[in-house]
Amino acid sequence: MDKNNKSYTLIEILIVTAITLLLSGMSLVMMGSYKDDRLLNSQVNKFSKALEFARDKAMAGDTGLCSESATAYVNGYSVVVNPTAIRLNPGCNTTPSPVIYPLERTIIFVTPSFAVQFDSQKYQGRTIVIPLKNSMTNKCKSVILDETGLVTNADSICPAP
Repeated sequence: MDKNNKSYTLIEILIVTAITLLLSGMSLVMMGSYKDDRLLNSQVNKFSKALEFARDKAMAGDTGLCSESATAYVNGYSVVVNPTAIRLNPGCNTTPSPVIYPLERTIIFVTPSFAVQFDSQKYQGRTIVIPLKNSMTNKCKSVILDETGLVTNADSICPAP
């Protein structure tokens, strides 16, 4: 008798299923890591934009975040960081309206609280490196503010605790 085998054996189906499950499991792990990396990049970009926004508003003498007054002026802007938010504070002679950017729970600043000041002429300071850390993956990225006020981002090694 001649058998015509046009179907798959049970072993072949089990092997294909096992390989598919293995690859699916690996991709789920990689997807979680990818999501955490994107979250860190997002927060680094948010902080960089806050610094650039403060620098530009200070140099322009923008009083848009101050309460309305015929004699309103701004004496610089500061970016204040605490463990839960990034806060942009105008140095108004009237009542200021700060801008608050909340932080994700898993993203932390290695230095938990600090402030960066911009005056109406330029950034008054030295080059500083500000590392941000994803507490889930222990990966870090840094925001670098140089003495000219230029803001850049870079991958970095997390400092020892």
